[in-house]
Amino acid sequence: MRLRRLTPTDSADRLAVHVPDTTTWIDLEAAVSTLGAPEILHPLTGSMLRFLDAGEPAREAATTVARRAADEGVATMDRPAPTLPVVPASLRCFLGWDEHWDLAAHNLVRRNLPRAVPFIRGFEMLTRRTFPALRPGPGFDDHPIYYTGNHLTVVADGADVEWPSYSRVLDFELEFGAVVTRPIRDASEREAEASIGGYVVFDDISARDTQWEEQRRTPFGPVVKTKTFASSMGADVVTPDEVAAHVDSLAAAVRVNGELWSTTSTAGMRYSMGESLAYASRG
Repeated sequence: MRLRRLTPTDSADRLAVHVPDTTTWIDLEAAVSTLGAPEILHPLTGSMLRFLDAGEPAREAATTVARRAADEGVATMDRPAPTLPVVPASLRCFLGWDEHWDLAAHNLVRRNLPRAVPFIRGFEMLTRRTFPALRPGPGFDDHPIYYTGNHLTVVADGADVEWPSYSRVLDFELEFGAVVTRPIRDASEREAEASIGGYVVFDDISARDTQWEEQRRTPFGPVVKTKTFASSMGADVVTPDEVAAHVDSLAAAVRVNGELWSTTSTAGMRYSMGESLAYASRG
């Protein structure tokens, strides 16, 4: 199921549900008010997190209402304007792929220390190993790695991002986010996986010139000013029944003003979402 959050009121969300195989969206609360719905749905139409946390029973009830509303022309709308689908209360940013770190580290050296590139390239050709200083560190082989991001600077799809005054080189990292709908602590992998109510497209924006400075010369590394000024989140939440089984085989692309800038996929994840969230929940 695909959902969007309509412009919220002071006290509640308004949810829009996409009708599969159509271009139609349904204002869920308006449809329920007009057509009625199973009892389970009534307390959920005003909160994205409560709806996602309710799982399959809520999805089935909402699907039934949405299809009926579409058939009868009730509470229908075109694709709603983008807003944040959830307002994050916290943000954990995981390093999920060896290749991600490898590419980012090599690009930093190529941009800031070009004289070292031939030596590094020669070492890697001879040894068929990544240059040790460009590896993510031995801890990455033992457990998931993450930093605590700035949840207060996440902006919605289509919103302007203010260029930080201290940087001249910004970069994007196309990622996905998991929406955790309930508190977890010392969770098992299974419990952690069950806490995910949906998935969103996420864009980690980085100040690469600042990253070079912070990573080499400061004790707290490249997540102080480098990555805390802004991130962006897609407007759609897609529920786990559509994503979880394919989370390590999704294709992705970045287009800017219609021009294709990059393609990638989620293949090769080092740790599952359950492993990552369980580790973050320790203590």
